[in-house]
Amino acid sequence: MIVTALVALFLSTQIAAPPVPPEPPTPMTPLAPLAPLAPHGSRARYIFVDGDSMTNRGTGGEAARALRAAYGSRFFWYRYDGASYLVQDEATLRTIGDLFRRQNELGQQQSALGRRQSELGREQSELGRQQSQLGQEQSLTDSQVRMRELGDEMRELGDKMRELGDRMRDLGDEMRGLGNQMREEGDKIDRRLRSMMPDLIKRGVAREMIR
Repeated sequence: MIVTALVALFLSTQIAAPPVPPEPPTPMTPLAPLAPLAPHGSRARYIFVDGDSMTNRGTGGEAARALRAAYGSRFFWYRYDGASYLVQDEATLRTIGDLFRRQNELGQQQSALGRRQSELGREQSELGRQQSQLGQEQSLTDSQVRMRELGDEMRELGDKMRELGDRMRDLGDEMRGLGNQMREEGDKIDRRLRSMMPDLIKRGVAREMIR
């Protein structure tokens, strides 16, 4: 009895260990901010034909071809307030053509970079073909000296291929930069043309097309 009482007394004087706290909940990944919505009607609908060049915004290719067949190689067609209008006035067409000059220049620069990138890609493919041939030769030779020589040549070709790859990536970055500039120019052109459209109607330069 005495021993039992002493044990009970000893246990009652011990401080109970605190419970293990629960692990904190995993924080939620913050949601990415929503991209801003484009304003309603932010894109004009028009077709500008200037000789062999045609800019088609917001319309189907079939409609553009039909208009070109009907009105020739120089005109500006657009939709405004639910109606279609046609401009064939030379002074106005020259003004509109000037709006596209910078965008066309950027497009030509981008095309030139694309051609250069394709050339580098062909060079890289040729180096890869040579490297593959060396690898086949290396697998067939019994000479340790020749194997080392072939290995050195393959590494040299690999370095050249990586250098070409770096140059191609640089060209790709330049092309993306030009693409961004072209989109900015396109937005400027759209804003300018939208501001011109009602004035062209008011001055009688744009003829409404009656179906």
